[in-house]
Amino acid sequence: MTELFTDTDLQRIAATAERDGQDPVEWLKRIVRERLDAEELEHALVGARFTVATHAAGDS
Repeated sequence: MTELFTDTDLQRIAATAERDGQDPVEWLKRIVRERLDAEELEHALVGARFTVATHAAGDS
């Protein structure tokens, strides 16, 4: 199975969570849970990856 988040992704997650004043693990769990509530597992995980990238880019 391929890794969902690369090391670069994880660095962005940590930086974004810190910027938002949150724990990186809890921040990521929240994103994934939001996606799981809306979609099937496979789509939710792909969507979570893109959501994380968007948040990390500062678009949200």
